[in-house]
Amino acid sequence: MTLKSLIKGIKAVRVAGDVNCEIKGIAYDSRNVKERFLFVAVRGLSTDGHRYINDALSRGAAGVIVEKGADLSGICLSCDGAAFIAVEDSRDALAAVSSAFYREPSKGLSLIGITGTNGKTTTSYITKSILDAWGRKVGLLGTIRYIIGDRVAAAIHTTPESLDLQGYLREMLDSNVEYAVLEVSSHALTLKRVEGCSFKTAAFTNFTQDHLDFHGTMEEYFTAKAKIFDYVENGGYAVLNRDDPAVRTLTDKLKCNVITCGLQEGVMIRGMDIKGVRSQESGVRGTHKDTNTDSLLFDIQTPRGKLNISSPLAGRNNVYNILMSVGIAYVLGVSDEAIIKGIREVSPVDGRFEKVDAGQKFLCILDYAHTEDALRRLIEEARLITKGKVITVFGCGGNRDRDKRHKMGAVASELSDFVIITSDNPRTEDPMRIINDIIAGIKKDNYMILPDRAEAVIRAVSMTEQGDTLLVAGKGHEDYQEINGIRRPFSDREAIKDAIKN
Repeated sequence: MTLKSLIKGIKAVRVAGDVNCEIKGIAYDSRNVKERFLFVAVRGLSTDGHRYINDALSRGAAGVIVEKGADLSGICLSCDGAAFIAVEDSRDALAAVSSAFYREPSKGLSLIGITGTNGKTTTSYITKSILDAWGRKVGLLGTIRYIIGDRVAAAIHTTPESLDLQGYLREMLDSNVEYAVLEVSSHALTLKRVEGCSFKTAAFTNFTQDHLDFHGTMEEYFTAKAKIFDYVENGGYAVLNRDDPAVRTLTDKLKCNVITCGLQEGVMIRGMDIKGVRSQESGVRGTHKDTNTDSLLFDIQTPRGKLNISSPLAGRNNVYNILMSVGIAYVLGVSDEAIIKGIREVSPVDGRFEKVDAGQKFLCILDYAHTEDALRRLIEEARLITKGKVITVFGCGGNRDRDKRHKMGAVASELSDFVIITSDNPRTEDPMRIINDIIAGIKKDNYMILPDRAEAVIRAVSMTEQGDTLLVAGKGHEDYQEINGIRRPFSDREAIKDAIKN
């Protein structure tokens, strides 16, 4: 494809050089540039791609897209005959040229976008399971892994950069995938990673505090999340959790069709007669007799009728995740039989209310909860199924939203019998600074500090007795711990198993 064809759809403010050259690939990282590539200089969170233009040129870049007003001093704009295109926003341009280069793959797929503070991953897997049960070929891009046709790849970001995203969508289309389920983060929406995509339906699971280090305010964070509906195609649908106060405000504001989900009266997809969880709205309370940590049983009323749901997933959070997935399936026209089967056959999701069983006599649950709301729901859920004590191990990530740390400390101490505060991914931040931020919110004397996460798990296991529940929260499926900017192998799951065995 020629450079001229690639840049046809972008808003260029200046073009210099030969744009009739053939382009063999695109890169936003100069280290990935090869002969006849187009390099797009993007301003990142920690560095600026404009600093690496000379490196891209030395590797054979035939064209370079730069942002208007960028400092190009020291760069030979006429070197090697490379073309330079100046644009208002290089992220917009990256998305546009990526879609063009991969021949607009989103137009050949039915895209399903899922956003929200919590629940995106589980909702995406339930949705995929339902579509699988319907006999469709489904791809998935999310926090844990990328499923592209018959290939599975490790996830780098919850939502890939626009160039990578378009490449994955093209690979899906070439593998005869019909539906693509995408977790769409607020970062991705702000950084325009899904620009050029058209969603058949988009879902908003819930909204609570997170990522204020990036967005600054809750208002900006919500605006970023809600932007997903700008990408819904004409005639497409928004699936909203109307029980969530913030999400509810979108019900009458969106231009697309709206389907509401929840436990309250008046929603279109309503959960009822739930066994094993407590709901303030529905008045259902779990007890030791009717609570089953291995499954959920409840009914869902839809505009087509009532569905009797049985799922291996457990907990109140998964009731909402299932409702959101049913809302998505309903607007896609999935049969009731496939919905019921997909929910029944969905596999538990790694690191999401995941039980770890190594022969111990107490319940141990591993969970990705890393916000105040998610941690609260996790501990409250544990309370419903625990006769003895609830012991919680958690930390907070470094170089991230500091304002949630003391709130998470308060919730953990208030709702748990005992808390061990440890490190999560401190990244480049001092672990003790993070821990001190956490304990600033604690009002009770029911905690200890063990910065070494493996040591914290060992201590927690040693003090947990029959009838108790041990919660290890924050990292979930992750198989590393990032310390001083270096990712070192570490798995909560393996650490728990080793501690129990030893």
